[in-house]
Formats: sequence, C-alpha cells, structure tokens
Amino acid sequence: MNRVTMGFIIAMLALAPLTSGQTKVASTANTEEDLKKLDHTWLDSEKRYDIAFCQKFFADSYVLVLAGGEVYSKEKWLGILASPTERPTLEVLDPEDIQVHINGNVAILTDHTTIKGHDGKGNRMDGEYRVFRVLIKQNGSWKATGVVMNPLHR
Repeated sequence: MNRVTMGFIIAMLALAPLTSGQTKVASTANTEEDLKKLDHTWLDSEKRYDIAFCQKFFADSYVLVLAGGEVYSKEKWLGILASPTERPTLEVLDPEDIQVHINGNVAILTDHTTIKGHDGKGNRMDGEYRVFRVLIKQNGSWKATGVVMNPLHR
C-alpha cells in the first residue's frame, strides 16, 4: 500500500465515528419531526371523530386526564368520541410549540394547545392548555398511551 492509500484508510477510520454520530442526530431529528406531525394527525383525527384511527393509535393502556380532573380510559374516550350526544364539538384544536423528548421506545411530547368548542352538553371549553403526551413504540409503530392537560390561565 502506498502512503496516500494508507492515509485515506486512516482518515476514513478516524472519521467513521463522526459520520455515524451525524446519522444518529439526523435520524433523531427526523423522528422528532415525524412525531410532531403525528401529534397534529392525532388531534385532527379526534376533531373529525375518526374512531378507526384513534382505535388503532391509542395503546390499550391509554389514559386521558382532562384539565378538570376527569380521567378516561381508551374505551371510555372512544365511546365519547363515537357518541353523537356525548362527543365534544371542537372548532379549534391546535397544538403549537411542540417539544419532543425521546428515550428509547418512549416519547414525551409537550405542547401549548388552544381549544375552542363545547362538550356534548353545550358547555364551552375554550382555553389554552399545556399538554403532556406520552407515546410508546410497539411493534415498530408509535402509540398514544397518556395525555394530561393543564390550563394555562385560570
């Protein structure tokens, strides 16, 4: 081997860890962007009462904690969304400033969500909320497992 070839091999070996690290950072950034899009898809599906999407997307362990302290299981929340008399009417359901934190197969998303609409009884539920969402990766797909909503203004 000549010196140029040997130098090239040494340089490639030295740079290999750096390129591997860049790929991981890019992969994490892509995953974060995908999860932000998924957050919007999730809320849009609830707003449109897309029960089929929610049924598939919510993990069996799904728990929703609303700002008033009400707690709903997956089945209870899907039942409410499916009921024309119980489901909320959501004129605006808009998450902003979505922050993504990933640790292995768990992703925590925090956001500022604006809601305008009313519950099934006609009570207004307009407000701004800090929302904590937990997703888990099962069989290669992200699933929602928990949501906690806290009002920003009281």
